[in-house]
Amino acid sequence: MNFHSCDWWYKPWKTSDSVRIQECKELNCFEEAWQDWLSCDNDYARRDIGMMEAEAGNYFNLVSIVAPNYEGVYS
Repeated sequence: MNFHSCDWWYKPWKTSDSVRIQECKELNCFEEAWQDWLSCDNDYARRDIGMMEAEAGNYFNLVSIVAPNYEGVYS
């Protein structure tokens, strides 16, 4: 979970000499994952309910970045 868009995350990674970005996208499972968490029997989850209601889908995001290292960089 983060407060930044895919574009925001893409910019610092694209300048890396160690990796090349194959894919950068928002994950479709964000809402389902949060609903599972908020409905479980956990004190921390119950405390997060108000935060997620206040956030109202406007700020949080779940981003996936696939960026294998260049051959030999960490080998």
